[in-house]
Amino acid sequence: MVPAGRSSAVRLSFPAASLALVALAFAPPVFAAPLIGFVEDWPGVSTGTWFAGASLSNPGADGAGGAGDGYLSISTSVSAHLGAASDGAEYAGDWIAAGIDKVRLWLRDTGDPQALEIHFGIGSSANFWQCNTGFEPPADGWAEFTVDLSSGAGWTRIIGSGNFADALHSVEKIHLRHDKAPFLQTPDPILGDFGLDRLELTNDAVPVAPVTWGRLKRLYR
Repeated sequence: MVPAGRSSAVRLSFPAASLALVALAFAPPVFAAPLIGFVEDWPGVSTGTWFAGASLSNPGADGAGGAGDGYLSISTSVSAHLGAASDGAEYAGDWIAAGIDKVRLWLRDTGDPQALEIHFGIGSSANFWQCNTGFEPPADGWAEFTVDLSSGAGWTRIIGSGNFADALHSVEKIHLRHDKAPFLQTPDPILGDFGLDRLELTNDAVPVAPVTWGRLKRLYR
């Protein structure tokens, strides 16, 4: 029984309230889910959340948007794995729930022309898939390419177990790399370089306004 005039609300004692604040302080951060319309455009000289064994840089100019547009430059100085990956919050999460079934991106073969085959990969450390279609970046300018995520046909699992849909439900990272068939966890090495720009998460159902990384950060402050 709650005495008359008393509130039934639970009141935390000072030690309990302090413990609750400590728990909140150490709670896992809430990350942004992948969003339809997100576009990574590498403004300025930023390389974003991308990492690689290859060398990464951003010239800050000559991207797909022209003289003042930056892009992600990926290169090797010896024959090695040519590629880059991102495990940023903008890519991690459930792509199927977000309605993402296409990735559009722009590529260019920079430096000396090479016989490049750039493949898109997606998934987690327990279930990772690579698209069998290899994109050939042109050496004389930027070209747009589209990755189809609507079916597991045309994809090869290169790490772990599980099906393609499971991988899309639990994305930890994406990557782009040069590789040649047969597709395995370790790609074919090459001495070369390429540029990546305007990577967009989308689908063909509804046209939407692009969501940039800057806008995404503002949405999830």
